Formats: sequence, structure tokens, C-alpha cells
Amino acid sequence: ELNVCLHWAAYAGNVDIAELVLNAGCSLSSVNVHGDTPLHIAAREGFLECVTLFLSRGADIDVVNREGDTPLTLAKVDTPVWVSLQINRKLRRGITNRPIRTERIICSDVAQGYENIPIPCVNAVDDEGCPSDYKYVSENCETSAMNIDRNFTHLQHCNCTDDCSSSNCLCGQLSIRCWYDKDQRLLQEFNKIEPPLIFECNMACSCYRTCKNRVVQAGIKVRLQLYRTEKMGWGVRAMQDIPQGSFICEYVGELISDAEADVREDDSYLFDLDNKDGEVYCIDARYYGNISRFINHLCDPNLIPVRVFMLHQDLRFPRIAFFSSRDILSGQELGFDYGDRFWDIKSKYFTCQCGSEKCKHSAEAIALEQSRLARMEACSDSGADCGVTVLGNS
Repeated sequence: ELNVCLHWAAYAGNVDIAELVLNAGCSLSSVNVHGDTPLHIAAREGFLECVTLFLSRGADIDVVNREGDTPLTLAKVDTPVWVSLQINRKLRRGITNRPIRTERIICSDVAQGYENIPIPCVNAVDDEGCPSDYKYVSENCETSAMNIDRNFTHLQHCNCTDDCSSSNCLCGQLSIRCWYDKDQRLLQEFNKIEPPLIFECNMACSCYRTCKNRVVQAGIKVRLQLYRTEKMGWGVRAMQDIPQGSFICEYVGELISDAEADVREDDSYLFDLDNKDGEVYCIDARYYGNISRFINHLCDPNLIPVRVFMLHQDLRFPRIAFFSSRDILSGQELGFDYGDRFWDIKSKYFTCQCGSEKCKHSAEAIALEQSRLARMEACSDSGADCGVTVLGNS
């Protein structure tokens, strides 16, 4: 009957196989000897998940088979499938003058195999191709001498013979305590506002490679996706539910001095390492970076950066690890707070588009703040009490 794999997946109602073959390039417009598309079959058989998948990928709802039937006419009236097709048809007719874009997989793995899990890149917004103006690296790199203390004998290390669960673990003591639970997530009491330094076990330790105090060094373990956003260029979203406290990824790039950062033209990818005791260094992900270089700012962030030490303990050069600050649902965008210093400079050129009710750096929020400050200044000059509340002091 000239059925292709996608037809058989629709017959069986197997949405996982259907998505797999769609991602492999199978066409939704394929017809069998009866003129049925996969959507015809899924609608006739009443498989809502398959129908939803096909519609989300842009399946033609008005295509007719050899009997003159559309997917809608084949669906049983008043069933969830019929309702879904009806709503979809009405929505499409309401936007007939606007081109409908379907999500395109433009790269199966932007990490090129350098991470534990492939990170695909998709675009359903415009014709932009996969970003290629940088080199993907999975660890920080140096393009000039940084003189990092990597002397093996300088490493403080534990002598644990268990999984480093006891309070006697020296690495845990260096971090005040071991901040990871048995599931390798941050403990609930971890300070998310002012995160402490974390010293993971290292090569000099006596413990096994599988001890509970080796989380960041184990690499990315959650499924992520690079995708084109409507207003903020590229972004990163979760492709699975992520519990609070989970390690997401490192901020990886080129290690440079603060002096070098000052002379670089594009400072959009700089992350200060904030060494308060001396020399200051940065990570610049402009030319060398990993998936984290695409993580956008969110005024209501779901990620927090934590300074972690693993292969060395040179306090000038912590690794920057992102952990989830709350539960994250599959499909949600990931983001962290870039900080007021970033926006003090960048707000002259663009404003925040995160869309959060808590947004502090949108054009509207900036205008309101400027108006408030102007009123305060006017009241101060006149000596009048204008009843203006100073933010943070109420």
C-alpha cells in the first residue's frame, strides 16, 4: 500500500517512533496508495498524541485523500482528535496571511561529540543557520600564559575510602561541608544568594571516581537544546524536567586577564571571576565557548552560577558551574541574571526582552525607574515630601 515508516507509526499510535522518523527527515506529505497522509491515519485511528505531533510540525489539515476525505472528516465527531483538528483549522485560517514556520533541526549536535549528550540546534523563527562564529570547547582554554597553579603536590585532598559522605572528608570541609546530596544535587539549604565555593574531590584524593563529591567534573547530564527565540536571538532550553539543584553546564570560554578584557571590542560574553584578593580574571566565550554562551539573561532566573574547583585549587581561576535554582519543566528556557553592571552599560544599546513580570531592565521598567529618580530629585531640590518610596527600603 506504499506506506512509509511514518504511516506505520501513525497506525500504531507510536509518537516516539513518529518523532524519530520526522527528525530523520521523513515527510509529513507522504501518501500511500489510498492518498492518506500520516495525519489522515492518525486522525482515523484516534491517536491524539500523533495528531498533535503532526500538527505541530506543520501537517496539512485540508489535504484530501482519494476518497475526498480530509483528516478532519475522518476523525470521530466530538472526540479529542476531532476537537484538536477543528481548533487547529480555525487558528490556521485566522493567520492565513502570516507564513507558518515549522521547527527545523539545523544541527544534530552543536557540541560535535565533546559533551556526554548531543545538543541539537533548531530554528522555527527565521532562516538563520546554526551559529558558526566561534569554536566549541568543552573546557576553558588559554591563548596566553595565565600561570595557573596546577602543581599536583599543592592540591589539598581527602583520604576517604567511602563515597565522601562523612563530615571528615577534607574536600567537604574546604567547602564548609559537602553541598551535594545522594542524587548529586545541591542541598536545599545551599545559599543561592551568596553561593559558597565548592571544592570537589580531585586527582590527589583517595576516594573513588564515583564519589558523591564529583558532580561538575562529570560533565553535562541533562538534555539541552539550542533554539532560535522570537526576541532574544539564540537561547537554550531544557528538553527534560530538571529538579532543583541539578548541575546544568559550565560557563566555558577563554581565560583572559581583566586588562585584556578592557581592550576587547565585544564584551558581551565576559564572565568576571571576581577574585577579591588580588588579580582579576575573566572567562570570554566570544571566540571559544560551549552551550552556555547562548544562555540568555532572565530577570527571574532559573539558574545560579557557583564557583567550583576540581583539577586545581588556584583561587584566581574557579570554574563557573550553573545549577538549577528551582524545578525546571521540559521546554522552558534556561537563564541566569547577568547582573546590574552588565545592564548599566548595555541598556544604552538594548533592553531586556525576558518578558517576566519581575523584569527590571525592559524599556518600560527603565522608564519607570528614571521617572521615579527624577521625582525624587525634584522633591529633594524643593524640600517637599512627595511620598516617593525608595526601592529596597520599604
